[in-house]
Amino acid sequence: MTFDIEPLGRMVKLTVVHDGFDPGSTLLEGVGEGWPHILSGLKTLLETGEPLPGEGD
Repeated sequence: MTFDIEPLGRMVKLTVVHDGFDPGSTLLEGVGEGWPHILSGLKTLLETGEPLPGEGD
């Protein structure tokens, strides 16, 4: 897994890349479904200083 962080004006762009999975891997499917939720929570925390409702309880 790699994280690429690059400037984008006053913001930054985060790209998360997972590779090395076998085609049709169930692990890849699980990872692909999990990261959007995690990154959404991180974005909310960084922008507001508060976690998503129900997170960190």
